[in-house]
Amino acid sequence: MEPRAIRMALAAVAAVAAVAAVAAVATVGIAAAAPAADASIGVGVQANPVRLAGVAHPGGSYTLPSLFVENTGTQPESLTVAVKRLAGDTGLAFPPSWVQVGAVAGTLKPRQQALVTIRLVPPADAKPGSYRADLVVTGTAGATVGNVRFGAGATTPLEFSVVPGPAGGGWLGLPAWKWWLIVALAVVAAVTLVVRRTGLRIRIETGGPDA
Repeated sequence: MEPRAIRMALAAVAAVAAVAAVAAVATVGIAAAAPAADASIGVGVQANPVRLAGVAHPGGSYTLPSLFVENTGTQPESLTVAVKRLAGDTGLAFPPSWVQVGAVAGTLKPRQQALVTIRLVPPADAKPGSYRADLVVTGTAGATVGNVRFGAGATTPLEFSVVPGPAGGGWLGLPAWKWWLIVALAVVAAVTLVVRRTGLRIRIETGGPDA
């Protein structure tokens, strides 16, 4: 075989080997990426709004229904809850300081659920009206591409109304009407005790003079 033909044959063999090597590398890369494609991140939150049952008064303190959250992904998540007003919200706006949001304890495992405590503390100068904002739940797991970070999040509305008047929290957190009821029952009990100890009897007679 002539040298020129030998060189052409060797070049053809080298080209075939290079193509085979590239195909092998691509196959390994796809196989390595396949498990990662099964991983996912996700955050779930209740669909119903968190709404105060009744009305709030300026300067009061009220416990709202707890917020239900869930890690819907396949990776552990550390969730945070923030009060924000999103575009399209109706009702009066209010600063986030009016709402005290509890922390989600620890890291949630995949499909793990949790309840977040929420407390409303409108200031003494809060104006009457219907207020609305959003509870935004976000996770820390995610991917960063360039200067952009991708993550998971979910929202649900927060609603309450403020009316004029004192907070009426009462002493030790009891409403005033409960204390009046306690006082009335205490008076009745005291009178009953005095009557029993003194032997006092009250006789009630009915009928006219000729009875």
